[in-house]
Amino acid sequence: MKKAMLGTALAIAAITAQAATQQNVESSAVVNGTIVLAKDGTVQTAAIDNPAKYGQPIADMVRKAAMQWRFQPVLRDGQPVVAKASMHARVVLKQMPDGNYNAHIKGVTFGDYDSNDTDTLHNAESNKRIPPHYPEAAILAHVQGTVYLALRVDHSGHVTDAVAEQVNLGNIGRDNLLKEYRDILADAALRAARHWTYTVPTTGRLARQDSWTVHVPATFSMKENGVAEFDSGVWHAYVPGPYTPAPWVNKPDAGAADALASGDLQTDGAGPTPLPASNNHG
Repeated sequence: MKKAMLGTALAIAAITAQAATQQNVESSAVVNGTIVLAKDGTVQTAAIDNPAKYGQPIADMVRKAAMQWRFQPVLRDGQPVVAKASMHARVVLKQMPDGNYNAHIKGVTFGDYDSNDTDTLHNAESNKRIPPHYPEAAILAHVQGTVYLALRVDHSGHVTDAVAEQVNLGNIGRDNLLKEYRDILADAALRAARHWTYTVPTTGRLARQDSWTVHVPATFSMKENGVAEFDSGVWHAYVPGPYTPAPWVNKPDAGAADALASGDLQTDGAGPTPLPASNNHG
């Protein structure tokens, strides 16, 4: 991609300049949209929500990639149907030696489009009153980051197991120091998450499960004056942390671990099932 093509995205990517020598720094965004699947599992249409906020070239790249994905047919009462699903794609932007930028899709998650659908799991309203407490040590050190949680939920909607699968930090530093702050943010997110509850599926194939795994991001960020707040931005520069899958997850997907925007959640098994060729996100 040429500099002139990336527009707004390049201006945001410039925040990595001070860490240009740190090869493990990524600049990325989670691009949200929807796909409509035909009865045979091919993608009929793909749309990006508010493409201007990502930059039109980025939105076009994700949309064109989505049109090539293939899924298992979605069944209703044993018959294939046309289906709509949400899409969340983690797009990573990196500067090349010639000064141009390369963008690629790191991972994608899919979900049911209807937030009121009883076939899948949903956030309980009470969770909004139990946000993670921003650790004082992280505030004093101006440490920011996002903790990607995997939670096991029982039939009562309560969290029975919780794991921090990945912690991405908005800071650079020595590896041992970054690990210390990853642990601090993860502990804060886990303490809150263990008190969260969910509305569990009552219809469809997921309703027959003994428990469910939901993936949720918890983001810690600050305003310029240092006041802690949960971040709602689009493009971020960060150091990705190591991926540690939840031990009870049968088929973990490292590429999709952080392909969730703040405020979203993903239930394992919800939404359409990509065919293996769709794992090549480009």
